[in-house]
Amino acid sequence: MEQSDLSEQKFNAIFTYAPIGLVEVDQNGKIIRLNLMGQALLNPLFEIYQIDTEHIYPMLDCIFPGLSQKIQDYKDPMGQIIYNHLHCFKLPSPNDQFEKHFQFNITKMFEDCIIIGFEDLTNKYLEEKAMQQAKLDNAVAQGKFEIASEVLHDIGNAVVGFGSYLRRISRSMEQNNVANLENIVLFLKGQQAALDTALGQEKAEALVNLMEGITKTQKDSYEETNGSIAEQFNIISHIQEILTIQRHYVTGHGAPERKAVNLKEIIHDCQSMLFASYDRKGITLNFNAAEQMPMIKGDRTKLMQVILNLLKNSVEAIDMDAPQKRITIDLQLKDKMLQLRIQDTGKGFDTDTAARIFERGFTTKDTGTGLGLYNCRSIIESHAGSIDVQSEGANRGATTLIRFAS
Repeated sequence: MEQSDLSEQKFNAIFTYAPIGLVEVDQNGKIIRLNLMGQALLNPLFEIYQIDTEHIYPMLDCIFPGLSQKIQDYKDPMGQIIYNHLHCFKLPSPNDQFEKHFQFNITKMFEDCIIIGFEDLTNKYLEEKAMQQAKLDNAVAQGKFEIASEVLHDIGNAVVGFGSYLRRISRSMEQNNVANLENIVLFLKGQQAALDTALGQEKAEALVNLMEGITKTQKDSYEETNGSIAEQFNIISHIQEILTIQRHYVTGHGAPERKAVNLKEIIHDCQSMLFASYDRKGITLNFNAAEQMPMIKGDRTKLMQVILNLLKNSVEAIDMDAPQKRITIDLQLKDKMLQLRIQDTGKGFDTDTAARIFERGFTTKDTGTGLGLYNCRSIIESHAGSIDVQSEGANRGATTLIRFAS
């Protein structure tokens, strides 16, 4: 068998068994060839919409209006038409509409050869949505825990269940195709000369570029999701530490005894618990306090929850690409008052938000419950203290000031 024939067979095998849907079409949308994954994804759609299976454009018009026109309007002799585009569409079903999420990569290889790559990310989307719902449920559960200590055991079980769910997702993430795709890219590069001979230099280079693009997309998606899972494990660890402290202090249904607590030590503990969160974003956290600070009488657990919540808000308010990423904590004795000031360089907020910031149920977050700052104020006031949160406006950071009688 000649080398060119062998290379052609290898190329066909790669195309046929690629882990994503691949379809080669001409400029008019006629399907030249469709790989196995593409058949598995498209054949049910052809059947649902009862349309021609020889052309891709009618199908694209059903699930992604305007995409076929965008392909036809692309006039360059070769290049990427669509890159890593996530599109949602709804399929008709007997009782309702079923939502699907496809990711598209479309490349014009040369004048009459267009490769459409597509992947069904519906399950991944549902998993991420479930994770967000789990976070919301956990936040609500913690809010109840702040108010009623008798639900402590139930919250602990919920956190364990959430952790088990994340571990299942983490194990599922380990079964990814990134390594296989990287091996395919290495193989193609190693066979570059043979591919040039079999396919022509332009087509061979376009094939390698296409597979590199697909591999990068898969790798970026894997790393992003894996990072999110790791962050959730850190959050679970923080919650479990809080629950451990709660179990130590809460006895029966009565309120925990107020004891002398060291705010400086609490802040250091909170810094350690949130290290992964601010380190991942590259945030500088500075803590300034005198060597000796007066103690206050209070509930160590609830004060820790307040400071954790405030620091977490500051971390979330600072974007990954922010020019300045800094949180400054100052603890000082002033006018016989113990003052804790937390300043950040985050998004800040406007006057309308400032007027409602302590309202129960008010939130500016997509998955927020509106319980965080409301509960913070309740806890601080139960310690005969005061709390105030201010900002000079959007993108100008925020400052939280807490005062206790020393």
